[in-house]
Amino acid sequence: MNIKLDQSSLADDSQAAMREAIKDIAVGPDRGRDISRERAALTMRGILNGDIDEIQTAVFLIALRMKRESIDEFLGLYDALTSSVQSATADVDDLLVLADPFDGYVRNISITPFMPAVLSACGHNAIIHGVETVGPKHGVTAHKVYKAAGIETQLNAQNVADNVAGIGWGYVDQSCYAPSLFALQDLRDRIVKRTALTTLERLLVPIRAKRNTHLVLGYVHKAYPAIYATVAKQAGYKSVLLLKGVEGGLAPALNKPLRKFFFDGELPSDIDAEKQLLESQTIFNSPSAAMSADLSGGDSASFGIEQCLETGLGVLSGVKSIARDSLCLATAQILTDHESGLSLHEAVKKVQACLDNGLAKERFNALVNKSNMA
Repeated sequence: MNIKLDQSSLADDSQAAMREAIKDIAVGPDRGRDISRERAALTMRGILNGDIDEIQTAVFLIALRMKRESIDEFLGLYDALTSSVQSATADVDDLLVLADPFDGYVRNISITPFMPAVLSACGHNAIIHGVETVGPKHGVTAHKVYKAAGIETQLNAQNVADNVAGIGWGYVDQSCYAPSLFALQDLRDRIVKRTALTTLERLLVPIRAKRNTHLVLGYVHKAYPAIYATVAKQAGYKSVLLLKGVEGGLAPALNKPLRKFFFDGELPSDIDAEKQLLESQTIFNSPSAAMSADLSGGDSASFGIEQCLETGLGVLSGVKSIARDSLCLATAQILTDHESGLSLHEAVKKVQACLDNGLAKERFNALVNKSNMA
């Protein structure tokens, strides 16, 4: 009886918080008022618990976007989201959590689904998390590529943690570790535009290491590194690596200077995306925009799941290509910040060696084989 009363009280509190939040944030151009972290958390908990109707939920999320979310609002929403995560701890000391765009790729061949296996071959435990499909892009995702490869994509967090301890990598789906957030997919699709949930879901921690859990995240717009880094540090990540990649992913454009941030400790007061540049041209002989077009066909291009899988398996099998260079460079950027004294050039060579000796392919196939045996 007491539990029911508590649940009813929480629902009433959430509904009241939602009404007050909408009054504050949805008041017209340049007039919206920020709400507190506590109110944002209470409101989001009500949404996740199903205590708030869809109309109010949609108004709340889109009004936040139009007003532009404050850091406190992001943190409050994240507090609610992370409290709903069904996480697990892997029996490893360190773990890299990779977060690609959940809505996938529509203009580029995705090679990032193969990064966790390559990182494992290089001696670093890694997971990647996501969903099968979500708007606004509904593009090619890691889930789709793994499913086509025969990898089980619907394991709970503990089973994925066991895979990390045994094989060195794994994939965990939002439908399994955050079902209440996943249940909002249809509503989010009808909202059409990206909301704060699109930003925050990539920062969740479905699997942790015993000691240090590290975030690796892609971004595009220079306003986001400060948001990502602030929330990620609050989430308890030991370090945060932000990579500027194509379509907001982890893989950089080969014909442009590399941009990234790495934070291991306190965040600086000023995060400027133009201050940290690395040159990749000396490694891949200044690849041109035309060469990079092997991975990108422009705004009208649409790449299939099978093409992405075939390209990635070819890279794991030693095929020399622009896709291989992209995977090597993306992975090398991670290694340089997690192996002391390793230069970018040395890191690329290390990744190439793991591809050429077959170890990366072996790690990828280990999860395929385990899935087929289940």
